[in-house]
Amino acid sequence: MYIHSVKLINYKSIGDYPESEIILEPGITVIIGKNESGKSNVIDGLSKINFLTINEDAFSRNAVNRNIATGSENRFIIIIKSDDRESTLGINVDTTIEITKNKCIVTGGLFEYYLQTIWPEFEEFVKLLNSISENPMQLNASDYSYYKSYKQELINRDNVDLYYKKKAINYFKNKITIFPKGNQDIIKAKLENLITLWDKYTSMFPTFFYRKSDKHLKTTYNIEDIKKELNPNVTTHSLLSELVQLIDISEDDFIFAATTGISSVQESLRSKIVRQIRKKINYPFNDFYGTEYIDLEISFNSGSISFKVQSEDGEALMLSERSDGLKWYLETFIDAQAHDIKGKNVVYLFDEPGTSLHINAQKELLTLFQDLSDKGNQIVYTTHYPHMLDLKNNGIHRIRAIVKNNEGFSNIYKTAYDSRIASESQQDTLAPIINAIGMSLNDTFGPAKDKLNIVVEGMSDYIYLTTMAKVLKINKPFVIIPAVGASNCVHIGSILHGWGCPYIVVFDYDNEGVRNGEALRQKMEFELNNQYCYVANVTLDEIDHKTYKKNQKMIEDLVTQEEIDRFYRETNTSDSLGKVLIAKLMCTAIENGNYQVGEECKENFRELFDRILEFH
Repeated sequence: MYIHSVKLINYKSIGDYPESEIILEPGITVIIGKNESGKSNVIDGLSKINFLTINEDAFSRNAVNRNIATGSENRFIIIIKSDDRESTLGINVDTTIEITKNKCIVTGGLFEYYLQTIWPEFEEFVKLLNSISENPMQLNASDYSYYKSYKQELINRDNVDLYYKKKAINYFKNKITIFPKGNQDIIKAKLENLITLWDKYTSMFPTFFYRKSDKHLKTTYNIEDIKKELNPNVTTHSLLSELVQLIDISEDDFIFAATTGISSVQESLRSKIVRQIRKKINYPFNDFYGTEYIDLEISFNSGSISFKVQSEDGEALMLSERSDGLKWYLETFIDAQAHDIKGKNVVYLFDEPGTSLHINAQKELLTLFQDLSDKGNQIVYTTHYPHMLDLKNNGIHRIRAIVKNNEGFSNIYKTAYDSRIASESQQDTLAPIINAIGMSLNDTFGPAKDKLNIVVEGMSDYIYLTTMAKVLKINKPFVIIPAVGASNCVHIGSILHGWGCPYIVVFDYDNEGVRNGEALRQKMEFELNNQYCYVANVTLDEIDHKTYKKNQKMIEDLVTQEEIDRFYRETNTSDSLGKVLIAKLMCTAIENGNYQVGEECKENFRELFDRILEFH
């Protein structure tokens, strides 16, 4: 199962409107938006979702937005979709879960599955209780009303309230010894079977885990650091307490083991800690990590401890010497395990995870996110760093934009280029994307609402078209946007389409240009020569017959090689310069009147402009 969407109604800066819903990708979802837009509130709201236990923090007064004055309460509506595993079980309908202050109601696919596979067992259990007597535990009137209520919950067919159902199961579990002795064994056996079925059923629901990136495992701790970190009354930014919890060692024993001394009890505790780290951390972590086999090792050094990482090639390095990526993964694992987060079907939540990392480590983090996703988990994270955006393979469609409106409410948009985003918020909201695709906010990207936006693949295309428009005295208003790559043309074209701006995307007629151009036609239903075109004047039939394999055409082909060679000769310019610099030098000379461009070049560009402007 995976989370398809979550509607965060009246949670903090999010109100009760269609834009309170965030759509999640089956793999990785990225949230962008300027500071104070509400990105962290979305992550925080998602982190409050627990399908099995009431989270009182989710419904405290601090969690409800200004609508609390009207008596409104916050609630969560979650849509879950089945993956291949659940489909084989016959769960093909979406599941809806609504969480309120005291209820977690399940309807849809997982409810139907419950009725077919688990409810009959609950019915049999209730029949067993009724067969003993109406009041088998001889309860007083008050307790008997609870008994009847919990018994009725077990056979409720209207929906599944996960909270109340779990409470009912625990009620009977805790009352086993009160039943008549002759019936205790059969009731216990029946109940244990129910609990097994129930645990298997509830394990199908995804788990949300909020990894707070400010908690780290340090390389070295002295004894005073250890006492401070393990003091439950002191809030720290260390994972040491989680590590100690995970390896099943008491705080007092860990402190005693780290204290200076070589008593037999201390040595025994130290050996036990080493064994437990190997058992509880190293073995499961290597299944979790999978990139290389490593061991986390602890050393006890006369009143201090230190952590090293031993790799499979035999090299042992201090924890601080390992890559930020490995340390991040190890810390995430320890934190998750300490919170009893196991296996797949986890929604990992990260708020600005790349803040303290350099660019290469941020890029490594994206690889680790993908690895977590490949293991059957979902990743949701916020960022305002361009290097934390992976725009390959239509990655722009994984991005959600958060924008705060004039009333102070946060709106969540499925695409970062939604036309409903106010124009004054567009540039700030899209800044990470614009930077990620190699553009500057100071470039021509505006975009223009009252002009035609011409998107081209690169800077040389931008330079030639800008200059030739002046030479040919093209009077129609337009701006030219250099996209820095054919794939980025797709992203920018999608953005302009979503914003409702007039636009056309111009691709080179080569393998890469056609691959991305036809992706726009097939996926976005863009129309050739209206919303996108090629440098070459070609038909769909020519495209389908792949004529670009033999007759490719780029912007330099419109200039013509003869024109470029003549420019070399007449201006004494080196022919070893890059194409962007050549374009800049030639066009500067043209605009300054130092070079006259030939008629063939003019005619080629006139034909391209005619096609670009025909429908605009």
